[in-house]
Order: sequence, then structure tokens, then C-alpha cells
Amino acid sequence: MQYGEPFTHPGVLDTWTPNDQLTVYGGITNGWDNFSDPINYFGINNPGYPGANSNAAFLGGVTFKNSDASQALTTAVSSGNEIGSFAGSGQGNIGNRSIVSTVYVNELSDKLTYVFQNDLGWQFNANPATQNVGQAAGLAQWYGINQYMFYNISDTLVGGMRFEWFRDNNGTRVINPIRNAIFGGPFGSGYAGNFWQATWGLNWKPNNNWIIRPELRYDWYSPDDPSGNLPFGKIVNGSGDQYGQFYGGCDAIWQF
Repeated sequence: MQYGEPFTHPGVLDTWTPNDQLTVYGGITNGWDNFSDPINYFGINNPGYPGANSNAAFLGGVTFKNSDASQALTTAVSSGNEIGSFAGSGQGNIGNRSIVSTVYVNELSDKLTYVFQNDLGWQFNANPATQNVGQAAGLAQWYGINQYMFYNISDTLVGGMRFEWFRDNNGTRVINPIRNAIFGGPFGSGYAGNFWQATWGLNWKPNNNWIIRPELRYDWYSPDDPSGNLPFGKIVNGSGDQYGQFYGGCDAIWQF
């Protein structure tokens, strides 16, 4: 939700429901996590790329439900030009960025619900620092699987757990240049490898306005290059010393 797909995409989206089992979506957005900035805000290093001056991106998908609506399958696609990387001049390289997201929901019983999600994304002209065998130069890829299980303990309390695997194939999505600069790591270096995460939590709804969500979570990272930059722990001379972290948290949502 933070690295693999757009967190926000302002735009317009239309919905067509020809019957109870099928829903079709289609619309246009202003790009990934972008409200009003033009795509050439920092300058364009490859102005000849098709559509290099447009943020416009397609957003669409389809949802299928079975006859009793206990199962649903949704596939959505976002595709448009984005800045994939920055050259030494500070100008960005424009390339098409696309993502396909598929979500399957199965209400196994009145109390138990299973959710499966897969994301597959790619970016042209990303100029990844690490090229894997068989990939075209300048192409970055990322993909992952999320699985959720929810159990309705009562009308106001739901327990849940999530297990997630995410791979940043070229170190272009999971990146924190400010942290690297503070702790002495490479400023533009990302984290190529596999990320894993397990979470256990509760959703408590004491009334119609509040949702309280405490959780316990464990993250761990399997880098493609164990001698390189690690996301957890202090970086010393470009190398980290920590592959995982365990922590707890809680948030409160007020709806009105």
C-alpha cells in the first residue's frame, strides 16, 4: 500500500453494473500520489518519450461475484507515465508505469472471511542500479502477495491476521534517501530483495463513529546482496546490521 501501488490517485472513475454479479470500472487519474503537480516539475531528461508532458493515467477494472455474493474477484489496472528515476542533472526520466492488482474475497462462514491480493507492477526507463538476468535495460519490476483472515468475534469486535510477501526486483520502490543520508548510506540506493510481514490485530467498533485498531507486527528482509544496504538498523559505511523488526501499534479512526 505504500511502495507497490498508488496510495492516492485523484481523478474521475465511472462504474457500470449490468447485473448483480458484474461491475465494471473505468476512468482517468492524475498519476500516482499526485494532486496537481505537472509531470515535468523537476524537468524531463527524455522529452521525446511519448506523452512525456502528461500525467494522465488510465484506471479501470472489473468485479465478478457469485450468486449469493459470498465470493468476489476484482482485477484493476492503472497505467500512465511517471518519473522513473533522476539523472545526475536532477532531471527525471519518464517512462510508463503500470500495475495490475487482483483481489479475491471468500466469506467462508458467517464469522470467517479470507482475502487474497496480488500486485504486479513495472516501470520503463527506471534505470535500476541492479539488472536481473533476462530483463530489458531500464525496466524495473515489483510484485507481491497479501493474505488476510478475519474472524467476527462479536458485532463490535473483529480479529484478523495478515501475511505478506513483497519483492522489489530492482531496488526502485523501497527506497529512503533521507534515512540513508542521515546514517551514511548511499543517498539513492534502494532495497532490492524480498520483504516479509506478519501482523495480528483487532478492529473494535465501540459505536458508529469510532474504530480502534491495535496490532502486533513483525517485518523481515531478505536482500539480494547481503553485504549491501539494509532497511532496519543503523547503516555503517553503507552496510546495515539488522534484517527484521518486531513492534506494536494502534490507531483510531473517527467517522462522521
